[in-house]
Amino acid sequence: MNIIRKISQFRLGTLNIHFFTDLKGQSNVYRLAQLIKPMSFDVIGLQEVLHTDQPPGTVAEKYYQFQLLSDLLQLPYIAFCNTSHRFGNAILSRFPLKTSINYLTEAIENHDIRGMLVVQVNHEFFNDNDARLYVTHLDQLSEQVRLKQMEQFEKHIYDSGLQLIVGDFNSLTFDDYSNDYFNVNIHDVRQRNSWENPFNLVTNKMKTNGYYDCWREMNKEYIDHQVMTCIYKTRIDYIWRRGELKNGWEMNECRIFSTEDATDHNGVLVDFIKTS
Repeated sequence: MNIIRKISQFRLGTLNIHFFTDLKGQSNVYRLAQLIKPMSFDVIGLQEVLHTDQPPGTVAEKYYQFQLLSDLLQLPYIAFCNTSHRFGNAILSRFPLKTSINYLTEAIENHDIRGMLVVQVNHEFFNDNDARLYVTHLDQLSEQVRLKQMEQFEKHIYDSGLQLIVGDFNSLTFDDYSNDYFNVNIHDVRQRNSWENPFNLVTNKMKTNGYYDCWREMNKEYIDHQVMTCIYKTRIDYIWRRGELKNGWEMNECRIFSTEDATDHNGVLVDFIKTS
């Protein structure tokens, strides 16, 4: 009988933390820590993060909560990519970061500049797979702008090794929804609120460029309410993978986890294991 033995593990997550406020406008940093800590993440990518390097008391208290979250989660290694309005994308890591680079989009019409944070982590998973992790958050108003932002970012993404891109893409995957659910909860809601029509151009472009949707790979049958990652009953938060896993690594689990209204998004977790 063959016995598969786990000899190493790497747990990665992504979550939009809504500027450290819950749905009632109250600080959510302690609630986030209570939710996230039991999941034992090795690295988590965050969006809508406020952060400052200024001495304590220099700016508003909310700008120090990223460091507080790092302390509460005991994830001491941090990286931050400021985009606009003093917020951006961030990394919390249990392991030292070997590299950390920030890329910003060029301005597109009157839309906010967006950023992409790229790191390599001093962990066996990254070493075995020549891996890089990218964290981003695309425009919330226009799919055409999101496409242009990803085209700009794609110039900085490596062709070789394993590439993991996580974050809030604000783009849909139409296969996530039944026709009735899509019409009632997405199409009609957007028409009533004069939002843009639902699009899946960015997610289709990611697939064309060779990326795999990790959550969908592991959850092929889930639809409708089972896929929700934001309060508008859609899945817009992703973990994308391009490149093969090597040296015995495999994807063990990928799931959406509830934040119980601590923020306006649910998170996504992926667990990789190395077996012998």
